Amino acid sequence: MAKTKIREILNSEDTTKEKIDYLWGYYHWHVVIAVLVVSLVAFITIDAFNRTETTFHVTVFAAEVSFLEEEPLISDLNDLLEPESEKESAYVSFTPQGRMVEGFMARLAAAEYDVILMDKEAYEKYSELEAMLEFRLTGLEEEDYYQPDVHDDPIGIDSRRLPVFDGYETTEDMIVMIPENTRRRETVKDFFETQGYEIEFIDQD
Repeated sequence: MAKTKIREILNSEDTTKEKIDYLWGYYHWHVVIAVLVVSLVAFITIDAFNRTETTFHVTVFAAEVSFLEEEPLISDLNDLLEPESEKESAYVSFTPQGRMVEGFMARLAAAEYDVILMDKEAYEKYSELEAMLEFRLTGLEEEDYYQPDVHDDPIGIDSRRLPVFDGYETTEDMIVMIPENTRRRETVKDFFETQGYEIEFIDQD
C-alpha cells in the first residue's frame, strides 16, 4: 500500500518540490523513527565493540577518598596483572561512606568486587555481616590479620603489607578483605602473588 502511494506521488504532475513536501509530510514520522532505530542499533553495536571487560575489581569504602587516585591505581594493577588484551582491564572504584552505602551494598551482593579496602570505622560496622572470605597468606605475621569474633579465621590484613597500595592516600591505613562471593578467585590469587604472598582460601562448610 505504501509503495503504491509513493508511486502515485512520484508519477503525478506536481513539481519536484511539491512531491518532496508531500512525501515528507506524509512519511516524516516513518523517517524519524527509522533514523532513531538505526542510530540506536549503531550506538549499541559501537558500545559493545568498545566495552572493556573488567578482569579484577578493587574497591575502597571509606570516609574520605580521592577520586584522582583511581586511574593511577588502575594503571598499577594492570601493570601487575597484565591483561591479555586491550579490551580487558582491572577496575578501581572509590566509594565514600554515607549516601553511597546502598550502592556499595548492592554491588557487593551482585558479586562485582574482588578485593575490598575499608577504613577501621567501616570495618567495625560491616565486618560481622559474614560476607567476607576467610584467608591466610604465607609469611604474614599474626598481628597483621583482622579477625572478628564471628569468624574462626582472619578475613582481613593491613593494607601496608601490599606494596601496590603504597603512595596512595585513599588506600593508606586500610583493611584489605576479599568478598566471599568473588567470581575471580584465580585473579585474586594472582594479585597476591604479585605482592609476594601465596594465599589460602578458607571456606566454611
